[in-house]
Amino acid sequence: MFYKPSVKIRIAIDCSLLGMGYVNVKARTGIFRAFDQTLSSLLERQDIEFDLVGLNNETSPWYRRSTQIYLQDNKLKFRESELISTNAFERLLDIPISVQKKALGYFSSMPLMRKMAVAMQFPFDWLLNSFSKSKINLSQCQVYHSPYFPLPKELKGFPIARIITIYDLTPIHYPQLCSDRTITQFHRILKSIDYHHDWVICISEATKQDFCTYTGMNENRVFVVPLAASGMFKPVPHSDESLSLSSHPLSNKPYLLSLATLEPRKNLDFLITGFLRFLREQPNLDINLVLVGASGWKNKRIFEAISQFPDLQDHIIFTGFLPDQDLISIYNGALGFVYPSLHEGFGLPPLEAMQCGVPVITSNTSSLPEVVGDAGIMIDPKDEDALCQAMLALINNQTLRTELSHKGLDRAKQFSWAKCAEQTVNVYRIAAENLP
Repeated sequence: MFYKPSVKIRIAIDCSLLGMGYVNVKARTGIFRAFDQTLSSLLERQDIEFDLVGLNNETSPWYRRSTQIYLQDNKLKFRESELISTNAFERLLDIPISVQKKALGYFSSMPLMRKMAVAMQFPFDWLLNSFSKSKINLSQCQVYHSPYFPLPKELKGFPIARIITIYDLTPIHYPQLCSDRTITQFHRILKSIDYHHDWVICISEATKQDFCTYTGMNENRVFVVPLAASGMFKPVPHSDESLSLSSHPLSNKPYLLSLATLEPRKNLDFLITGFLRFLREQPNLDINLVLVGASGWKNKRIFEAISQFPDLQDHIIFTGFLPDQDLISIYNGALGFVYPSLHEGFGLPPLEAMQCGVPVITSNTSSLPEVVGDAGIMIDPKDEDALCQAMLALINNQTLRTELSHKGLDRAKQFSWAKCAEQTVNVYRIAAENLP
């Protein structure tokens, strides 16, 4: 069956990821933000019809209802779209979901209490799944797209094209940097893919090459659709920036910035050690390192790195998770953005920084050269001397900062969510033209 560009096709897209991020801010990682923006841009298209569903191999009434609430709270952004309801009783979850959301926020630094808050949803899921099961009718859809979760086995052999987005292969190449849960989940994702009949979207050429090499999947069934930074990230006047920064202890000293979940893959212990060593070697410099991001797993080494320099601890500032509106000001207030990640599928934070006109230092590995190009300073993420030299050059050289700022702004223009949506729709059409 051939679908001409003028003919609308109908897509079922799994939105469960939004529900997880609604109840738990720690789930609002790069993948959450990427899908949030992708969906918003896709819904602006007039040539595609969407059914928003909560269907995956981990289907949960709790997260389906959370997703419905998230979409309702952001109805203008998502053109007042709603998740297809599968269970009339799911509205009974509104109060328990609200309680869980508040508990996860209140106990953000107490792991045991957070686990208890998460566990409160299990009896509700069990009851609703046991006594009021229902199925989503996808008979009018030509394509099913999962932006993260394993592809539903129920759709295998069904007359619908299945597409899944793969962000990176870190659990394969660097299992020591991932939790057991993440590794298990990723293998479940891979196992759900039919390499002969399904379609895959990768967010960078580096990820596509990694994926095809590892799985042996035909490259003609794997497409690269780069992400973009939100349009809200842009240069702002210093007068506007200082108003937002006044609520954070950042405005008194110049600072370098990094944004990442506090976990091993982001290489933050390397960054902290390098920065504090740099300060010790440059005693006349009075500058801070600001780290923005939720606490992740196995981050003990991050705090051990700080303890090696007790006299300089005050130069490291952790803000925790921050909403985008605060991020805009904090990006704009930074002298430079430093992102020495060991492995990335794309690298949204450096792109956000460039779009704000902030000079970038980042790793020369995986997808990061695709994103930053020659608009930033590239370093080996294991070379502490290179990191220190890059920071010194950025701090001491106003001309270099200005040059990188202009280059970054130009580079960022190559990426947009409209382009991402256009390329995603092209994949939908190709998949629809080749229905099983």
